[in-house]
Amino acid sequence: MKKPLIASITSGKGGVGKTFVTVNLAAGLVQAGKKVLVVDCDLGLANMDVMLGINPVHTMKDIIFGDVELSKVIVGTKGGFDLIPASSGVREMAQLMFEKIETIKELILSFQDYDVILLDTGAGISEMVLQFNLLAAKNILIINRELTCLTDAYAMVKVMFQVFGRDTFSVVVNSTANEKEADKIYGHLDSICKRFLGFSLDYLGWISQDELVPKSIMKQEIAFLKSPQSVVNANFSRIVRLVSRWKS
Repeated sequence: MKKPLIASITSGKGGVGKTFVTVNLAAGLVQAGKKVLVVDCDLGLANMDVMLGINPVHTMKDIIFGDVELSKVIVGTKGGFDLIPASSGVREMAQLMFEKIETIKELILSFQDYDVILLDTGAGISEMVLQFNLLAAKNILIINRELTCLTDAYAMVKVMFQVFGRDTFSVVVNSTANEKEADKIYGHLDSICKRFLGFSLDYLGWISQDELVPKSIMKQEIAFLKSPQSVVNANFSRIVRLVSRWKS
């Protein structure tokens, strides 16, 4: 039986566009012929449902603290991928015990009928974020030009390498003026990792700073699908091509 490729979309700090990247990457992978499941792993501050304009009846909370079956929580989306939504503003979900995190990980691993499972994680290096990143075979790190974003991204890579031995990370530079700026931002983080950790990062691509992005978020639309001729669509198409080649 085939195993799905599990990839996490993560960042050192919040507000860098993880959920936007996850939604558009998922929609792109569907267009590339993949069957995709997205799991909102930002369990206490979920926003995937908001970005997609979905009002779910059940969330991950109902599986963990209730007796709702997993199949009842999965919802279809306008991007063509399936979603397991999480809850927002629920304290017990933000502070899950290790056993509960293990339960969620086992549920994710139980899926066999998807080609790709994308985990939209929280930000930072909390135990929950680290556990979901370690569950994934591939980690996609979202960065931007902010210095704090780069220092926090390096801190995450450093912890995952020094504590857990993970030394393979793919990087997407979000909200950048052009390819030259994106290359410079990626190159800065990559050189620090090479110098202090001894390994290089994998460059997946960049997303243009385009008015289409905030407009699509406000309208709860998927930019990749809404504007096929846009720079943002071209950006994601490149990333989708590379991710499509990954093996589970």
